[in-house]
Amino acid sequence: MKNKSDFKEFIGKHYGTQRRMASELGVTPETVRSWINKNPRGILKYSPEIVKEKNVTASQIVWEVMHHERHLQE
Repeated sequence: MKNKSDFKEFIGKHYGTQRRMASELGVTPETVRSWINKNPRGILKYSPEIVKEKNVTASQIVWEVMHHERHLQE
């Protein structure tokens, strides 16, 4: 099972930092923290931009969200 830092690792791999992700997607750093701490589905709104700019598929993003939600429920 993945550990709780894996969603952060996904963000780090594709953006470097949460702050950079926020800047590139036009959201606040608080929004990115919210995705990590309580609402990972919020990132799905930005899937088209992430898929276009990063080397990921929409399915990969959905998988990360679902996996992180499972972790948050533990």
